[in-house]
Amino acid sequence: MAAVNGGSESQPAKHQEVGHKSLLQSDELYQYILETSVNLMTTSADEGQFLSMLLKLINAKNTMEIGVYTGYSLLSTALALPEDGKILALDINRENYEIGLPIIKKAGVAHKIDFREGPALPLLDQMINDEKFHGSFDFIFVDADKDNYLNYHKRLIDLVKIGGVIGYDNTLWNGSLVAPPEAPLRKYVRYYRDFVLELNKTLAIDPRVDICQLPNTMEIGVYTGYSLLSTALALPDDGKILALDINRENYEIGLPIIEKAGVAHKIDFREGPALPVLDLMIEDKKFHGSFDFIFVDADKDNYLNYHKRLIDLVKIGGVIGYDNTLWNGSLVAPPDAPLRKYVRYYRDFVLELNKELAVDPRVEICQLPVGDGITLCRRIS
Repeated sequence: MAAVNGGSESQPAKHQEVGHKSLLQSDELYQYILETSVNLMTTSADEGQFLSMLLKLINAKNTMEIGVYTGYSLLSTALALPEDGKILALDINRENYEIGLPIIKKAGVAHKIDFREGPALPLLDQMINDEKFHGSFDFIFVDADKDNYLNYHKRLIDLVKIGGVIGYDNTLWNGSLVAPPEAPLRKYVRYYRDFVLELNKTLAIDPRVDICQLPNTMEIGVYTGYSLLSTALALPDDGKILALDINRENYEIGLPIIEKAGVAHKIDFREGPALPVLDLMIEDKKFHGSFDFIFVDADKDNYLNYHKRLIDLVKIGGVIGYDNTLWNGSLVAPPDAPLRKYVRYYRDFVLELNKELAVDPRVEICQLPVGDGITLCRRIS
């Protein structure tokens, strides 16, 4: 993907040279994602998959992209939109866009794209002055000049519909946001760092934006409740989480923090193995398709057993997230690699899950290299 302010550097050929675009530090793990997930090109596969899934989750139809470059994210968006979907694509350089245009045409989605060459701000100002554009966009993606990110946000917030999504790329900015003042940063990284920090601070306190609205969720594997707290904070006040774990003591370690955050009323904690609870819900059809989101971070040797049940409990269009699906990087380790005993034992179960998800026609998957790997499965049938 791109920055509108561009540059003369050629596109790097190797994943390791564009590490700022992916959290993975291993080319072998990156290749593993390519082989076990649907992907479009050989760079930024994780980001493209995530964009595609997000667009389908919100049923986006009318979108905008600021900063097109050669069109990778544009292609991901166009493929995810319905046949009559539209993308207003803004970039200062048509030549870069035309590099990727043959691929976009070959994919049969060029008719969805309205490309405009030139600075984005003047066009946004024109749309702001015409009220017919207010609240007209389902999704807007920005990967452009970082020194204008805040200027974009001030305008885009009126153009995106209530319930719509604006995505800003590069908001960790090469990891520089937490770098000490004397850190040896590249000149362009240091220059744009303050602009990205300013955007992040503004978004954090902007009362017009929120991060999630998922009313009914489930979590299998709670431990001390960090991910549970994150989910509960993101839910609306009447949102619910069915939380399943075999150990209440661990949950109660984090419970005071959950209570202090004022979200304990959203959590229905059940102590015991998850599979019997799931089997009971499977037998009662009122639970079929009743969950918007399910997160699994539990016993890896039962991941496939969980999936066989959860696919019926999550609604069509809902998401199941499986944690640790890169499993300490062991999935690409040679047979004689010196792995810890527990890593080696669970490795085959995680591999089995990934292989099954890759060919399961009921889901679209997106494997993100966050932490130890998270695979998101959107149920489509």
